[in-house]
Amino acid sequence: MIRFLTPIVMVLLLLPLPGAGQEPIPGPTLPREVRDQVLQFLNAPATLRLPGGARIPLGTTVEGDIGVLGGGLHLAGRVQGDLVVVNGDLRLEDGAVVEGAVLVVGGRVAGTELARIAGGLEVHQASLRYRIRDDRVEAEEPPGVEVPGFLEQDLGPARVRFTLRAAGNYNRVEGLPVSFGPVLEAGGRNPFLLEGFGIWRSVDGLDIARENLGYAFRAQQGLGGSGELFLELSTFSRVAQVEDRGLSDTEASLATFMLRRDFLDYFERSGWSASVALRPVDRPIRFQAEYREEDHTSVSIRDPWTIRDQERAWRPMAAMAEGPLRTLALEAALDTRDDLREPAMGWWVQTRLRRAVGGDLRFPAVFRETDQGTEGFVLAPGVFPLALDGMLDLRRYNRLGPDSRLHFRLVATGSLDGNPLPPQHQLALGGEGSLPAHPRFSLDCGARTSTLFRRGEEVYPFYGCDRIILGQMEYHGLLPFSWTPGASRKEEWEWGALMELQPAWTFFLNGGRGWAMEGAPELGPSEDSPFRADVGAGLHLGALGLYWAYPLNRRDRGLNFFVRLQHRF
Repeated sequence: MIRFLTPIVMVLLLLPLPGAGQEPIPGPTLPREVRDQVLQFLNAPATLRLPGGARIPLGTTVEGDIGVLGGGLHLAGRVQGDLVVVNGDLRLEDGAVVEGAVLVVGGRVAGTELARIAGGLEVHQASLRYRIRDDRVEAEEPPGVEVPGFLEQDLGPARVRFTLRAAGNYNRVEGLPVSFGPVLEAGGRNPFLLEGFGIWRSVDGLDIARENLGYAFRAQQGLGGSGELFLELSTFSRVAQVEDRGLSDTEASLATFMLRRDFLDYFERSGWSASVALRPVDRPIRFQAEYREEDHTSVSIRDPWTIRDQERAWRPMAAMAEGPLRTLALEAALDTRDDLREPAMGWWVQTRLRRAVGGDLRFPAVFRETDQGTEGFVLAPGVFPLALDGMLDLRRYNRLGPDSRLHFRLVATGSLDGNPLPPQHQLALGGEGSLPAHPRFSLDCGARTSTLFRRGEEVYPFYGCDRIILGQMEYHGLLPFSWTPGASRKEEWEWGALMELQPAWTFFLNGGRGWAMEGAPELGPSEDSPFRADVGAGLHLGALGLYWAYPLNRRDRGLNFFVRLQHRF
């Protein structure tokens, strides 16, 4: 009976609920004293509130304090007072002047060298969730994530709360992973964060067996007093995705739970990591260096509850390399998008270099099935070489006019030194997240042309390609009308921030291919995947999109209709 409660838990913990409508920005939680300061400022009678996306042009002077809610501000004129921007970026143009102090919460600041700020600048990357009731701005905890306030304790210099939330997508290995445990936060110039989560996997209900439990502990300390440099230590034991295949956790969960189709593969990783991150408050860039020591193991397909097709077998997973692995990774990111949810202009660039510096990853024993049963085909001991791999995800957003946008994306990832990668570091293309007109995993370098058996379970010999490249282009045109539910009811939740519906149409083009490296242990990739391309069109209303895609080559299927719950990129 407990297994059938999983749908309720999933709805409460995973699916988005009405709230302030702002997309959380990665980083530390907003300190309580800053939150209270912002609310007091926004609710002051003398504060002029502006909606996000406002612009104060050159030659314009605004007298008094200004609070900008739910979006950015372009400032070229003069503000004779204090300025607070909530959940948006402040872009200062040449000649801009703020005669008071500037506070930005949940965003970034650009152009400080072009402007004059008399009262100082303070920036917090953590966003503020809020609602407006009776014309007052009130703070709200994330719905479906934080437990009731009686489990939150203010300790003076620190605050501790108990947290319950989804730790990933609903899947055929864990069911719904749920993390639970305390979070301790201390503000100040060098903020401190400590999380201690247990992870419960719902696949067997309340059966507390070792395979149904995991953990994740994390400590983060700010350094230097500027809010820009952070040191982090973590230890963990959790089930991880090989890749997200361009799907959100919500999309992957609904496909598994409602359709009994899990499009992802998984493995278990346990170990520890240490990292140092630099996040300048006045620049749209960040850097991180991370060292990891992990043990990787394969996981078995189990049988979580689904709405339909209970008797249908799950899609087999790929065999994963097992053993210890030590890696050193360097990451950098540039984000100049004008809006995190609906970008119209700017760059988003993410890069990573990862070097395996030690370990002993190898395939587990596998067997081949014959007419007489499973043949005693055991893979000869073979260790994966210590590879260097990298990732580049480059996105450019262009506003062509008031109602048209043109976006480009280039993804290149994989082995840089010619060494083959273990399956859990390989990638595949095909399907709704990459090449929607082509079958899922259609570019996997031959991984799914045969199956083997591992510990009595059918598996594919490997996951995908050692190197892939993907190019995407989208043209967006806005339709000449919009709809904001509940816009006249200011006393209710800010539905407008969450559901300001602007219908749009889109045309897209995709192309990609994959490569296999030589020298893998016996079951490595066997062939390159040739170039595939497709074209399509769609209609979307907010994050909901209806799309049609058609292959331009290798037409092994016709027109494909699909639904997305997030933008493609």
